[in-house]
Amino acid sequence: MLKPSKKFVHFTIRFILVHILVYIFIGVIFKNFENYVGTLINVDTYYDFKASEPALFRIASVFQIFRGAFFAFILYPFYDTIIKSEYAWQKLFFIIWGFSFIGAAAPIPGSIEGLIYTNTTLVEHAIAFIKYTVEISVFSWFFVKWENRTERDYS
Repeated sequence: MLKPSKKFVHFTIRFILVHILVYIFIGVIFKNFENYVGTLINVDTYYDFKASEPALFRIASVFQIFRGAFFAFILYPFYDTIIKSEYAWQKLFFIIWGFSFIGAAAPIPGSIEGLIYTNTTLVEHAIAFIKYTVEISVFSWFFVKWENRTERDYS
């Protein structure tokens, strides 16, 4: 069985930690600007999504562990190309931003798919777009700064 390297494990842990902290921090800041209830009622009505229950919102941050691990797993093979290069945080930003908005598989507010297929207002799309753009920018900057300060011998 192939054992993951210490470098990969540490990279993944750092990625998950920064991802969760930024997700919560930016979510709290933008909570008052976004219409979570209205958006979820819209999604519940037009798609076969679970009902928006407060219990689900309380554990949403836990699911971000898996999302962070998933992104770390995808991006790790490109570590030197992204993290250890010039304009590293900008590269990381555009990769994650592209996955999230241009390549969105679901019609979330602020994405191209959301703009086309939902009844969400243009203002709600703009707020979501700004929120996610700020979140990804802050994440990318902090993660690359932390990662570049972590020069260890993993052997």
